[in-house]
Amino acid sequence: MCNKTNTSSISAAAAASTTVTTATTTTTNTTTTTSTTTTVNTTTTTTTNNNINISELRMAESVGYRRIGGSFPVTFSLMYPWPTHSLPLVNYPQINLKFPSLDVGDAKADTPSQSPSLFITDIQQLILNAVLKGDACMKPRWCELKYSQLISSTFVIVLKSVSIKDFKKYHSCFPNVCRDFNKATEVISSAQFGISTECEFFKVQINSIQLFKYGTKKHQKNLFQKAIQNKVSSVSPNTIDAFPRTLLLLNLLQMARENYPLPIKSKWGFYDDYIFSKESYEKVTDKSPIFGLDCEMCKTSDGVYSLTRVSLVNEKLETVYDTLVKPKHKIIDYLFRYSGINEEMMRPVCTTLKDVQNKFRTLLPKDAILCGHSLNFDLDSLKMFHPYVIDTSTIYNLSGFKYQKSKLKKLTEYFLGKQIQTGDSGHNSVEDAAASLQLVQLKLKNSIEFGDVILDTNLTIHKTEACNNSTPVYKESSSPNTKQTNEEGVAVDDNRKFFVNMSDSATHRSFFDLLNEHQKKSLVIDARSVIDMYSGEPGQRISHGSDEEIVSTAQKKLYDNDFMWLQLNSFHNLLQTNTDSKEADIQKCLQTLDSHVGTLMKTIFSKALVTLILTGRDNEDEDYQNGMTLVKIS
Repeated sequence: MCNKTNTSSISAAAAASTTVTTATTTTTNTTTTTSTTTTVNTTTTTTTNNNINISELRMAESVGYRRIGGSFPVTFSLMYPWPTHSLPLVNYPQINLKFPSLDVGDAKADTPSQSPSLFITDIQQLILNAVLKGDACMKPRWCELKYSQLISSTFVIVLKSVSIKDFKKYHSCFPNVCRDFNKATEVISSAQFGISTECEFFKVQINSIQLFKYGTKKHQKNLFQKAIQNKVSSVSPNTIDAFPRTLLLLNLLQMARENYPLPIKSKWGFYDDYIFSKESYEKVTDKSPIFGLDCEMCKTSDGVYSLTRVSLVNEKLETVYDTLVKPKHKIIDYLFRYSGINEEMMRPVCTTLKDVQNKFRTLLPKDAILCGHSLNFDLDSLKMFHPYVIDTSTIYNLSGFKYQKSKLKKLTEYFLGKQIQTGDSGHNSVEDAAASLQLVQLKLKNSIEFGDVILDTNLTIHKTEACNNSTPVYKESSSPNTKQTNEEGVAVDDNRKFFVNMSDSATHRSFFDLLNEHQKKSLVIDARSVIDMYSGEPGQRISHGSDEEIVSTAQKKLYDNDFMWLQLNSFHNLLQTNTDSKEADIQKCLQTLDSHVGTLMKTIFSKALVTLILTGRDNEDEDYQNGMTLVKIS
């Protein structure tokens, strides 16, 4: 394993108070007394070698030293007092997986049934944290990256169309992967959403919070200018949006984090009985109508909370739909304190869940936005998927902590000056749906940061609510081996793409723009078709027709970039050109891919984050759908 930095790195030398062999170094230990009369040592290190490696200077700064002056000789001094007693020196980045993982060496290992879904966008978040360090907006939800400032570079190696089932079936073809990596995590293939892996990876979706960190001033100005232009033709004549309403939509990762039902194919079949809220969808826009939704549930004999009332209101706060629903199983607890429903009310009810689902498909426009408070529970009770949602529990924050939510009752009282959910008669779903919609409208009238103490420094709340520490239940959807087709003849698989590609005007940033704005160098080595897609983006791109050329170029460019993407396409090409590929050809191709990975891993220098992605592929045999990812610090 090669080491990118010289063994006489200033960072290690300065922190250990030893002499740097590449430069003339003077170390002075001075005993001082702080205001708390604690005795400490402060260390100053001076170098006079004008040819010192700049990366070594950066490493010294990353572990707590600051540069004094901007020219040589360079002097470093600690940014904080250094204790006299011995402290462990953290000089290596670490990565720990949070999601259940597979043992790479075990060909029979399987993903636990309750594992949350991992998307290519999740991997994107890890890479952004590794490359942008402290400037990254969101921490990855599936792993923990420690001491990212010590990461020397980041590499993404992609094996196109190779699936997790391929890896297990031809396990003996991957000796290098099994040697270099320990754990793997199953990944939902981008093909399920009708897009390529690179399209999902290089598009960074931005929500209201991320806009303030990832969005440049020019980007923000363009969004708000667009909102102003749309005011006249808004579908809500009484409400003028101060910013695009699409900014409030939950993106795919947020929906996964908040446990929304997602139409993901897997073998577990948790969502077999769920349907899409529409036969087909249209792109959501800043003019799309918003509907407030709230449901009430009762506990039934099958041990679950079943839908017993559903209410839908429009932007004029008119009740569009409100009905009691008869559950499939017998009600054993009406939960009257919360639902406001009793046995007498339910006695004449004949409306079923199926009736409600059909009504929704009739009432909702194809680009409808649903809003509500913790709306994931409502969609679960309706057993429906919907791609465009605004959740008032996420767009308002009174605690100052990202995952500590306020109740709808408190938000309504604080911002709308209204009392809801009072008395002993339980909740009113029409009232709650209207309150959620009014909170969304209020935010749209003001600003993105309105009602969020994380973004709005002028909003001060003295009381916070306890965080909900309950363990979420992760579920995935499943479809039969054959594509389902709805009554209009539109394959339901087509609806999945709206959960990723929300709109043509959806707020997103280019992955390459983000890196360029932070002075990070990027290199993409891939097939010509991919390179042409990003020809106008910042960074360097090199196209090659063979995997051998891609690997050879990657080896030559290892030291030149903060981020490198290389995609090996030979297995994909084999499947495309010969759909009935022989076992011998498949094994030979996979063995060659494994050899390429082994070659790269031997070349990559230390402290680099290496991510290997098996993309999976679109196949009627759904076992082949998903891919997997393997990560390590070299």
